[in-house]
Amino acid sequence: MNKDVIYIEPEDDITDVIAKIEKSKEKIVALVPPKKAGVFRSIVNIKLIYKAGKSAEKTIVLVTVDPSIVKLAASIKLPVTKDLNTAPVIPTIDDESEIENVSKEELVESPNGEVEAEEEEEDEKDAKDEDAKEDAGDEDDDEEGEDEKKEDKKSAKKSKEKKNSSKKNLPEGLNKIIEWIKDHKKLSIACGIGLVLLILFMIWAFAIAPAVTVSVGVKASSNNFSEALTFTTELSEEDSSIGKFYLEEKKIETPQEVEFEATGKKNVGDKASGELVIYDYFYTRGVTQVDSGSQFTFNGLTFVADKTVTLSWDGETADACENNGQASAFGRGCLISARINVTAAEPGSKYNVSPSNSGWDNMQVKVYSDKAITGGTDKEVTVVQQSDVEKAKSQLTTNGLDENKAKLLEEIGDDSLAIESSLAQNTSDPEITPKVGEEVKDGAKATLKVVTTTSIFVIDKTKVIEFITEKANLKDDQKIYEMKDPFIENFLKTDSGYTGKLKTSYLTGPNLTETSIADLIKGHGIGDATHMLKDIDGVVDARIDGSFPWVSTVPGDTNKITVYLEVKDQNGNKVEQKNEDEESKDSKDSKDSEKSDGSEESKDKEDKNKSADKKSEKN
Repeated sequence: MNKDVIYIEPEDDITDVIAKIEKSKEKIVALVPPKKAGVFRSIVNIKLIYKAGKSAEKTIVLVTVDPSIVKLAASIKLPVTKDLNTAPVIPTIDDESEIENVSKEELVESPNGEVEAEEEEEDEKDAKDEDAKEDAGDEDDDEEGEDEKKEDKKSAKKSKEKKNSSKKNLPEGLNKIIEWIKDHKKLSIACGIGLVLLILFMIWAFAIAPAVTVSVGVKASSNNFSEALTFTTELSEEDSSIGKFYLEEKKIETPQEVEFEATGKKNVGDKASGELVIYDYFYTRGVTQVDSGSQFTFNGLTFVADKTVTLSWDGETADACENNGQASAFGRGCLISARINVTAAEPGSKYNVSPSNSGWDNMQVKVYSDKAITGGTDKEVTVVQQSDVEKAKSQLTTNGLDENKAKLLEEIGDDSLAIESSLAQNTSDPEITPKVGEEVKDGAKATLKVVTTTSIFVIDKTKVIEFITEKANLKDDQKIYEMKDPFIENFLKTDSGYTGKLKTSYLTGPNLTETSIADLIKGHGIGDATHMLKDIDGVVDARIDGSFPWVSTVPGDTNKITVYLEVKDQNGNKVEQKNEDEESKDSKDSKDSEKSDGSEESKDKEDKNKSADKKSEKN
């Protein structure tokens, strides 16, 4: 184990030595005194050094061969070694007279076992005087040792005389008590224990145990609330402080799908096509145009022109006339003709017709066929028809409005106030696959899908409660104990937005909580505290019970005050209250909501814009 070696200088006094011991960081401290170190010539200083080492949890070792210092160290069993390389030992004193002389110099103790303060001060003074004498004197080490010995004997004698004189100065009655205690030790111990127990009981009974239970009854007053509101669908326009609230639409969509059999039949074969001759007679200049899509009929069959064809005559050029202006079997005038391609309006072989000079009809021109129209084929398939769709609609089992309303309100939650009069339910147009008139493959079924959308407007319930509380205009010593669920009636859409009326009822009473009651009455007498509570407007009953009969004052520690606050309405029904933790949480949530209004507002705007973009894309 490491040790710290401290060399004591001749001019060091006892306080310097003790300071060096306390500053040492090692557990073993070796003190090396100089040849002329008067500080080590006093038993008092040796004891002070020993006590300083013990207080600092250090082992003190003296490195010396000086017989007078060794003897003093032996008297208090302080380890000594002759050099730093030799193991320390506790020295012994062979001469009994020397032991006696040393023991006489021990500190004098008072009757209660405490060391007299005057003795220590005197010893320290003597030690300093001896140090000064050591520095000034020219005697050798042996002569100095003899002087120290004489001084120590004088100090011991003074201590003894001081002890005796202090005993003589005690009052006679106190001396008798001390003598009685010495003669009756067991009884004295028992009485002492009893006294301690009595003191502990008194401390417990009057300082620890006292507590009170407080019961306070409050009668709350009923109030009705009705206020006109306006609503907006633009978040930026909301101002709840003046009764203008942002409307948010909540909706749920309920999709349904049914399968059904298609019963329609349709010919999907090839369509016949061919060429017709169209002609007209012009008596004067003119133009006749047959547009693409124009219809030609033949014995009830319809054909459609594939392209636009124009017949015209300038009224002068006879060469352009096919009959050179001569009369013919078809009539008089300039005959102009052209060919036009047509296609049957529907597939089917019945549209394959032979050439014919008659039977054809058109509203604009005369027509005949000099070639057969061919290519029509028959192929019948199953298709969806409208009657199939109507039958499928009857199989839908759309949820009722009340059922969807309950589901929607459940999803909204308690943080929003739903405007029930804005509830609406719409069913989309049916989506049929395949569409009406389209083919259904063999073995397959057609499907019909509809989506039922149930929607409702909601507003921020927290802001509604704040608005009601603000409009209630309560006094500082009043608060709202209970509020019925607010609702909106007469909700209407106007040119400038929406309007409605907010209605509810609430109970008000004194602004009391368990904590405020405890803070109000703590430290007061029970009688005074009871009157203080009864004097509060709205308090109809107050009672304070102490935990023990001797408790007459409400403790100053609120942890020893148990409060029961009961609130009743005008009919005597108990009003359920929020505990203080919930009120604190609501207050904190409200503050957090105010802090985040800016960020939430921008986020809501962004979400709203995204929703509008999606709706636009869908349309």
